[in-house]
Parts: sequence; C-alpha cells; structure tokens
Amino acid sequence: MKIYKQITDIFVKIVSVILMCLIASLVGVMLYELSLRNFLNKSFRASTELCGFLFMWMAFLGVIVLYDQDRLITLDMLYVRATPKVQTIFWMINKIFSLGLGIIMIVAYQGMYKINSTSYFSTMQFVSKAWHFLPMAIAGGFIVVKTSYQLMDRIVVPHGTNTN
Repeated sequence: MKIYKQITDIFVKIVSVILMCLIASLVGVMLYELSLRNFLNKSFRASTELCGFLFMWMAFLGVIVLYDQDRLITLDMLYVRATPKVQTIFWMINKIFSLGLGIIMIVAYQGMYKINSTSYFSTMQFVSKAWHFLPMAIAGGFIVVKTSYQLMDRIVVPHGTNTN
C-alpha cells in the first residue's frame, strides 16, 4: 500500500510542476499578445486557441492536485458533526461517487476520441483536438486510482489509524 501511495504522490508532484509551466505559458502568451497588439498593432492569430488549450490542461490537471489534497468541494459540511458511523457511511458514498466520476471522465474521453482525433484547431492545424481533452481522461484516471487506494486503505486499515 505504501508503494501505491508513493507512486500517486510522485505523480502529483510531476503534475504540480506541469501546472506551474502551464500557468507561466498562459501568462507568457497573454503578455506576448498584449504587447503585439498594443505596440506593433498586430495580432498572434492562434493566441485565443492556444490560451484555451493551456487553460483546459491547467483546469483538469488542477483537479488532480485538489483531489489529492482533499480540497474539492464536497458535502462533508452536512455530516461533519454527525456520529462517526454516519460520517463513515457518507464518506463511502462520497468515494463511490468519486470513483464513478473518474470512470465517466475516462469513458467520455474515449467516446469523444473518434471525433476529436480527426478534428483540428483552425489556427493550430497540427494539433488534434484529442489533445485538448486528454487531461480530462488523465484526471479521471487519477481519481479512480486515488479513490481505489482510499477505499482499500479504509477497508484494510482499522478505523482511527487511517492515513487519509
């Protein structure tokens, strides 16, 4: 179980570095476009699509970091003051729904792949739109892996000595 956790921790660190690069790239493209437009009265045509592409990657990879840190919005505020047994039941329901969400994200990407792999951006014609939605599948995969780990950890480790 520790190796499983170490692998997900390393993956989250890699994703965090990628997120910093994506944010820097997004800011760089925006500054470049603003400079071109305001000082040279020209425009970089692909900037809108490139910013959308970078933002999509940033948003879904951000879900990975937030889910790992248990910082996504959940309904735990409704049952946090309940008895431990009720809290455990709601925690399990939450994790089952999270597992379902991760699976849906993967299946949705797989379903869209046939269309998106043959569709290209108008100003970045060398980039298939399948790349645009890939982070959704990556985030879904991480949610499935992390939730599976959390469920196994809760079932295997006696309640109260849980690491998550």
